[in-house]
Amino acid sequence: MNVSWIFYFTFLLLIHTVSVQSVRVEGFIGESVILPCSFDQKPRTVFWRDSGSRRVCDISGSNADCKDRDSVYKDRVTIFPPEIEKGNFSIMLSNLTETDSGLYTCTSPQINPPTLKLELIVTERQTAPEVKGTQIPPGNGDSPRRADGLLTFLLECALLYILTF
Repeated sequence: MNVSWIFYFTFLLLIHTVSVQSVRVEGFIGESVILPCSFDQKPRTVFWRDSGSRRVCDISGSNADCKDRDSVYKDRVTIFPPEIEKGNFSIMLSNLTETDSGLYTCTSPQINPPTLKLELIVTERQTAPEVKGTQIPPGNGDSPRRADGLLTFLLECALLYILTF
């Protein structure tokens, strides 16, 4: 009986993990970043919101509806109309500030799952220290990486296997 509860719990955990996609995006102060959002299906409308539920941009058809956009994002959001026809609703956010860091959602009520969540992290670009007139190139792997969905799935399967035997 305990094994069936473990299967049930793991199944619910997998459904929750797969149903809400999450992406981490890093940008630098004063620069631009693309916030990715694409769907296999082609919805009619997509709504971009930040963590404070402020309107970043609404996309309807191939047009951006920016009339009621929050003033924080005025003249800083760009859409890509040719990409919208392909189901790509990514936007470019320009002139980044540290206060732009946070969660963003790309939502379409016509799609299942309807929401893509993004975590934007804005930092100051690190310059490499100079040594005797030369620059040391920045190292790889300096920033922490978050496990992706496949890794999470594999870890859950391994846990399930261990718990059942």
